Amino acid sequence: MLLTQPFKPPEMGQSFMLLLLLLCCSYAFSNEGQWQHGISIFDEFKYGEGFENFDYANPDAPKGGTLVLPTTNDFTSFTPFLPTGVPAVGALSPGMLYDALFVRANDEAFSIYGNLARRVSFSENLSEVMVELQPNAYWHDGEPITAADVKFTFDHVRNNAGAGVRAALSILESVEIISEREVLFRLKRNGELSKNSFASPGMYLSILPEHYWRTMDLSRATLQPPIGSGPYRISGFKQGQFLRYERVSDYWGRDLPVNRGRHNFDAIHYELYRDATIAREALRKGLLDYRVESDPYVWRTGYNIPARENGWLVTRQNNAKVSSGFQSAIIFNTRREKFADVRVREAMTIVFNFEWTNRAIYDGFFSRADSYFSGTELAADGLPNDAELALLEPFREQLPKQLFTQAFVLPEGQQKHRENLLRARALLASAGWKMHDGVLVNSAGQPFEIEFLALSPSDKRTLLPYMDQLRRLGITAQIRLVETAQYMNRLREFHYDALLRSMPYGFPPGGIMRAYFSSATANIPSSANLAGINSSVVDTLISYVLGASGSEELIAAGRALDRTLLWGYYLIPIIGRPQPRAVYWDKFGQPDIEAEYITDFPHTWWWDEMRAAEVSQQN
Repeated sequence: MLLTQPFKPPEMGQSFMLLLLLLCCSYAFSNEGQWQHGISIFDEFKYGEGFENFDYANPDAPKGGTLVLPTTNDFTSFTPFLPTGVPAVGALSPGMLYDALFVRANDEAFSIYGNLARRVSFSENLSEVMVELQPNAYWHDGEPITAADVKFTFDHVRNNAGAGVRAALSILESVEIISEREVLFRLKRNGELSKNSFASPGMYLSILPEHYWRTMDLSRATLQPPIGSGPYRISGFKQGQFLRYERVSDYWGRDLPVNRGRHNFDAIHYELYRDATIAREALRKGLLDYRVESDPYVWRTGYNIPARENGWLVTRQNNAKVSSGFQSAIIFNTRREKFADVRVREAMTIVFNFEWTNRAIYDGFFSRADSYFSGTELAADGLPNDAELALLEPFREQLPKQLFTQAFVLPEGQQKHRENLLRARALLASAGWKMHDGVLVNSAGQPFEIEFLALSPSDKRTLLPYMDQLRRLGITAQIRLVETAQYMNRLREFHYDALLRSMPYGFPPGGIMRAYFSSATANIPSSANLAGINSSVVDTLISYVLGASGSEELIAAGRALDRTLLWGYYLIPIIGRPQPRAVYWDKFGQPDIEAEYITDFPHTWWWDEMRAAEVSQQN
């Protein structure tokens, strides 16, 4: 039995009783759950307790140098987890300004290891998680990091963050302080518990200093650099121009196994570039050190300069095997009446000509995403197998008949273009939309009009050819290009018909599935559920995915969820999550071993003085 009352400072004369209670609590919990140095979703750790460092990190890497990176993030606030505003790059995700309880091992798929957390233990039914904090962890102002900070962070996020983040943490029932360095997490027992239920928030959520933020108004944006605990602190910024971090030389966690050989640059400087063309030119001129290139044509032709021929400018493909979702997809807002009918969404999907778009726009660079989990074992293939059917059969009456009888296949646009248009017209007609004088109208005579919300002018390259196909169906389409603040406001209020967006999520899938696809987030402002998916079947299948206790269960649940989402035609899959392609000046040292699942840049790279001097001299 666990101690259930929150920790309170002892009154005079109660110290002995408090100590006895805490000892009893620790003994009771250790009998029910075994303490471990990390969390492995399926209890298979690559690194044992007491390991020295990750294999893909060089513990002897030198410290020094300034890394200059581009960012499109025109931040408006340092206040963490606000549902409004644009957070500063590096000031929210762990590994820069703040620490998380755990750190992912980038050379294995299913394990994370203690960072702020010294050790962790799960109860037998996985509904309670005890975390013991590192005894020597402290904030940049010297204050110790305590259980009060952990509770404050999780409570703040659950109460005040955007709907998507709150949904990702909805599995938490309570966070309780057991002692100064022990925190008890209680998870809701709704049939979906696995170690992954806690791993995702434990890894991705930055812990905040309660003693600093309790004096601030957390509902308002601030540009006062906050106190952190991580390997870097903010040393300077100018809104709309740059943000600079400096390495904390006495960082409390520098000698932990998860940090040895990492965080090697003395400074990391972000320069704001709103336009990708200008950022590329800045890189070519040596004003930037490193950039991820997302344009396939530029990747192939844009860096053919003498510096690359001489080996000073390097191109490479990074590893990103734990990434899933979409780099590019057209998302329909099903809250709008015209997109509420799945036949309409299917019609608009089958006229998208990926083959032409890929050849003419992307130089044949991409293969099409045909799954919400492209490139992973969770991608549905063929007809449902027995394990999937066991999960889907109870919902047969709520699902399309084709899900059980046909493999989901996106239409081939180049060879069957006319056939696809005819099929789309038939679907629209069955949904009540008919052609009248070349215009698609409903029974009330209202024309079918669609406005694509866009932030980047580059979206036009994909949308304009698609809009030509929609016009052949009698649909009037236009693009609404807006600046960042207006774009974010319209997203929060779901004020759009459709939009071209990325939709990234990690592998294995975590609580972010609820943020993107759960009915609980369908109508909450600021939700990440941009399509407005509101399906009890999807909700149940998400629970099965998050509650999987083994790889076979995870694969079956993931494929069942994939099929259900695909047949719902909530979006047009275009490009999956390809491996990032990077261009950089050869100024850096790198470990001999590269992490298999995620290239750990910039954390395990370091500044090479000799290389940097040679490159600078040539430039």
